[in-house]
Amino acid sequence: MRAEARALALVACAVLAVSGLTTLPARAAGPGTPYDFDASGSSDLVAGAPEAASAAGSVTVLSGSAAGPTATGRRTLTQDTGSVPGAVEPGDRFGAATASGDLDGDGRLDLVVGSPGENDTSGNADRGSVTVLTGASGLTAGTSFTTGAHWGPPDSARLGTDVEVGDVDGDGLDDAIGLGPGTAGSGSWLVWRDSATGTVHTHGVSFDAAVAIDGAVGDFDGDGYDDVAVTVVDTYGIGKVFEFTGGPDGLTGGFGAQVPPGRALDAGDIDKDGRDDLVVGQPLAADAQGRTGGQITIKRGHAWGLSHPGDTVTVHQDTEGIPGIAEAGDALGASVALRDVDGDGVLDVLAGLPGEDLGVAGTTRADAGSALVLRLTTDLAVASARALNQGADGITGAAEAGDRFGAEVAAGDYSGTSAVGLTVGAPGENSGDGTVVHLGADGTAAFIGPATAGTPADAGLGTVLAP
Repeated sequence: MRAEARALALVACAVLAVSGLTTLPARAAGPGTPYDFDASGSSDLVAGAPEAASAAGSVTVLSGSAAGPTATGRRTLTQDTGSVPGAVEPGDRFGAATASGDLDGDGRLDLVVGSPGENDTSGNADRGSVTVLTGASGLTAGTSFTTGAHWGPPDSARLGTDVEVGDVDGDGLDDAIGLGPGTAGSGSWLVWRDSATGTVHTHGVSFDAAVAIDGAVGDFDGDGYDDVAVTVVDTYGIGKVFEFTGGPDGLTGGFGAQVPPGRALDAGDIDKDGRDDLVVGQPLAADAQGRTGGQITIKRGHAWGLSHPGDTVTVHQDTEGIPGIAEAGDALGASVALRDVDGDGVLDVLAGLPGEDLGVAGTTRADAGSALVLRLTTDLAVASARALNQGADGITGAAEAGDRFGAEVAAGDYSGTSAVGLTVGAPGENSGDGTVVHLGADGTAAFIGPATAGTPADAGLGTVLAP
């Protein structure tokens, strides 16, 4: 659950307790700053590099500072770091997804990492795994889990393609959640581990294997339990969003939601009604009901959760006031993030367009990429929008063909001043070495390249970013 939604749940619990009508589960306040692993008061930037070292993968943690993410105190995590579970093996793709929360209740943030290419000890190739690294160990030790019993074979489940964190059973501890696209005969997977008991629960999502899967955690029905939305596009190109609802026994359901599918999700309470809303990135025309260039759909939370029809707003580059022109391959919504960027108390959307072609000095730079910042109002309308491009908008450098700027977007309080900074990944920069651009709240921009992040050549830095 996002910090804003968790705060609302805490307030609701207090009000209902005073009135004698307590119905919501108790909430632990948890650590104050998301992704602040060193307790410095600023968010740390987590950059996964699943293609590093012959796709064995790695995760870099850069501490926040007054100037934003810094190499000082940098931590590079692999499966041969300390007591991190597993071993460094080509194809594991450690770092394909990351998430954070307090899973053991010690007041320190823990890191959850997906490794969808992990083979199990029984010879099931690409079964995948989810690793939980504890804050108390300095993120160098923890546990891992994989899939349990399912209607299909576990090989090629690729668990850890996405990972999420949320308190789905209301016991005050965050729980780790892993998603896997699966393969023919198994369909796609959702697995969550109860942090209190260590019990691993396995669910099927779709009967058909997926070519794309992503999830988001939010309390969509306002009952005080975190729910999970999962978007799946199967091998036939058919998409669907499923909703797993939280409760005293954890996640149940997996019902079809009244939400158009896509490739990227994020959640938060935009309209401040105590229920989280869902943002869906739909970068392909097939996802976007034929919309060239892709689009973003925002779905309002409801007492019935995501099964309530309607209450959606769609935004694309043909929408009045949105920068750019909708063109085939722009891939608007390939990445999305919900954060209060301007500090007005309302969540905003940060969205990537890694396929955007940009004109520079009379030359078209194909797939240079771009990102959009959409300032929202509480009625889910776009109040204003601006584009972020390399070589413009205060960002140094140059837009080059194949950079894919906007392939991943994130935002956090990297400076410890409660002002939100933006980070945008460009994994195609310098022939696949990749880079991350940090744009501070004051408008200053800085490049975080492989030398700063400690990633090797061809690692595609900027593919995976958090928060």
